[in-house]
Amino acid sequence: MSNRMSNRKKHSGEASFDEILMIKRRARDRLVDAVYAADRESLELAAEHIKAVLRGNSPIPRPQRFSCLDNEK
Repeated sequence: MSNRMSNRKKHSGEASFDEILMIKRRARDRLVDAVYAADRESLELAAEHIKAVLRGNSPIPRPQRFSCLDNEK
């Protein structure tokens, strides 16, 4: 069983405050790593989507699978 699966099983019930913080920190770290790994064009596109949502001109975009992103090019 992978570490991720055991974490899901472990956290399906009640999690302690420290466990929740650890999960949130790991998620934040993965997000920061993804931003640093992203190319400038992807970051600019994400910024435009965020600006449009904040202005109220666009619905909040839903996450896509990476395989869907290849079809947009």
